[in-house]
Amino acid sequence: MSGSRRVRRRSIAAFSVVAAASSLGLVAFAAPASAGLTTHCVGDAGAVTVPGDLLVPAGKSCVLDGTKVTGEVTVEPGANLVVTGGDFAKSVRVADDGFFDALGTTVRGNVVLADAYGTFLAGGLVHGSVQVTAPAHPERVTYAFASGAHVKGDVTATAGEIFAENSLLDKKVTGTGVSYVDLDGVVVGGDLAVSGAALGSVFCGGEVYGDAVYTTNSGKLQIGADGPVTVCAEASYWGGDLTISGNTAEVRVGNNIVRGDLAGTDNAPAPTGEGNRVRGTVSGQFTQLAASPQTAATAKSADRGAALEAKSDQRRAAARAAVIGTNAF
Repeated sequence: MSGSRRVRRRSIAAFSVVAAASSLGLVAFAAPASAGLTTHCVGDAGAVTVPGDLLVPAGKSCVLDGTKVTGEVTVEPGANLVVTGGDFAKSVRVADDGFFDALGTTVRGNVVLADAYGTFLAGGLVHGSVQVTAPAHPERVTYAFASGAHVKGDVTATAGEIFAENSLLDKKVTGTGVSYVDLDGVVVGGDLAVSGAALGSVFCGGEVYGDAVYTTNSGKLQIGADGPVTVCAEASYWGGDLTISGNTAEVRVGNNIVRGDLAGTDNAPAPTGEGNRVRGTVSGQFTQLAASPQTAATAKSADRGAALEAKSDQRRAAARAAVIGTNAF
């Protein structure tokens, strides 16, 4: 992938959706009086309001355009929920191998993925948090991909691949024991912490307004620098302290403005980099930072975002194909 990933923009085809509210391709049943109505969605639908909760049954697909849901949304194991211009009043929960694809959609609660296939958030707003876990299948490579999205709550992950570009993440971002955390052109309003990332982490052309810590990662770290993972021409801004310690792969730190302290020890090999402007104290392995080797970013590593985009495209296409001619409401 040539140039910065920031110049990449998605081209998302418009969904062809049938908004036939009178057709009963969707099964609804009333729960006891103390609970709300739960609607099972199998098929596609348009600009209607679903009262109560929405459930996509296991192995099924639901495609929505302009739909409002007043209750909780559940995507059961192996199911797909694809929504454009939606408005969900509460949380979205995605189960084992489930997929949640949202374009220009508002989620007023949380987005919670547990052993899921993944989620793609293109534009839109999440008022709550985004949570990625894999309690039953820690070996599963689940993912969360945000492109031009706004998340008002925390982003936390204990598994999988986390990639965000040109997005606003208002609070803290935490990746622990993940494959990687890559943030390109992203503003983080709180703290940033990445630890135990097998494939490392990239931060390019963004801003962090809390403290940032990278520790015990076994994959390459690219913190504001150009390479070794991808091409990055823009400077990065860190509003608090930047601490990088105990990592066991290449660490490159360059073209950063650090308002707090830049510190770190026990990185092996020792970090390299240049062009950092630090307003606080520089200590540890960063007091005599060697220049970065002149090695180009590898196309394979730079394509992490493109690979997740392709996975999302594949699952979205399968969901749409499954519901052709099937009206949800």
